[in-house]
Amino acid sequence: MDDPSQIFSAGVSEKQYILGGDGTSDKALLHLGRYLALDRSTGSDVRLDVQRPHAILVSGKRGYGKSYTMAVLVEEMLMLPSEIKMNLASVVIDTMGIFWTFARGNELQAGSLSDWELEPKGFNTNIYVPAGSEESYRKRNIRVRTLSMPLWQLDGYQWCEMFGLEAISSAGVLIVRVIEALRETSLCFSFEDVLDAITQDERSDTISRSAAENYFRTAMSWGVFAEDGRDICDIVTGGSLSVIDVSTIKSDSVRSVVVGFIAGDIYHKRLEARRAHERMLMGEKITEKGMPMVWMFIDEAHQFVPVKGNTLSSDVLLNEWLRQGRQPGLSLVLATQRPSSLHPDVLSQSDIVICHRLTSQDDILALESVRPTYMREHFGDSIRKMGIERGIALIVDDTTETTHVIRMRPRLSWHGGNEQLADSL
Repeated sequence: MDDPSQIFSAGVSEKQYILGGDGTSDKALLHLGRYLALDRSTGSDVRLDVQRPHAILVSGKRGYGKSYTMAVLVEEMLMLPSEIKMNLASVVIDTMGIFWTFARGNELQAGSLSDWELEPKGFNTNIYVPAGSEESYRKRNIRVRTLSMPLWQLDGYQWCEMFGLEAISSAGVLIVRVIEALRETSLCFSFEDVLDAITQDERSDTISRSAAENYFRTAMSWGVFAEDGRDICDIVTGGSLSVIDVSTIKSDSVRSVVVGFIAGDIYHKRLEARRAHERMLMGEKITEKGMPMVWMFIDEAHQFVPVKGNTLSSDVLLNEWLRQGRQPGLSLVLATQRPSSLHPDVLSQSDIVICHRLTSQDDILALESVRPTYMREHFGDSIRKMGIERGIALIVDDTTETTHVIRMRPRLSWHGGNEQLADSL
């Protein structure tokens, strides 16, 4: 690694640009790619300083590298020096079932990697799937672990929202009453307890009881909820990569519940860890460091933080991660092909925007609405100059108040998001 004294924030030493930091440290740098000149030649390396938390938006039309770029960031996190890596954990929310391939080296692009003086490399990956999906993965020889949430985590109104029920409907009133009664008496109850309570409820009619029972029997089949659930500290550990595969969950509301549960638990654990760290700085003897700083990567982010309406994960992602996440050490990377469908706070709160090719006027206008004053050109003009080549990205860095066009480096691990070609079957 170069001497930090030769590295300039957002400027350039002889060898590299440093984004996202003040350029005073070379201990936590992610290699993104190389600076792309106007003649399409590549120049200095471009790196991202992850010593401090970031909120990053990755956008681009289908097939131009959003998921690929997100994976490059994850790979780089796993290759940081041990003293840095063990203080960070990576969690990937996989909406399309494509990130299990982190464990395999990218032999398909061995030639491109060689041009960058890199080699194919797989990474240790912990893949979590709903209990109901576990067997289908194992049949494909993909090693997975089960993920489940405790039933008590949701209140009655959240259950109604997930079921698509009005809380003031007859079945909704019954569900709210039963769930809240169970939560008051115990924080550990099962589906059987819920069903028994519904059956024994004397204030509701037979039709309402039957409807509520059917909803919860359907929820049982998802394999997402259990009496106890998995501890978030088992999933998030220093230096690890955990892929939460929600691709088999067909309901958007259930996906949002899972993401909201994970994000909320991480947030509260990180608050505890941050308080412990402050006490340690004050001279107290602390035996446990608590949860490491967390980077969460979410593909198809518009599903969870839409421009209109709320989901069961939008509140925690917007308020606790985007607006308040810097203090507890939380970083959020959101990828979408539809920036115009994202909540406007995602655009305004992101300190780094990585933009691949876009052609939708609505999407370009969405980015233009938050264009910083230091960006000389409009987003549309910059995107046109990038051309149609895949893997080219415009990076807007608010920390250093600079913009760059770069060629992303090839992935070291296998990319599971390539389009299937008819002649490759």
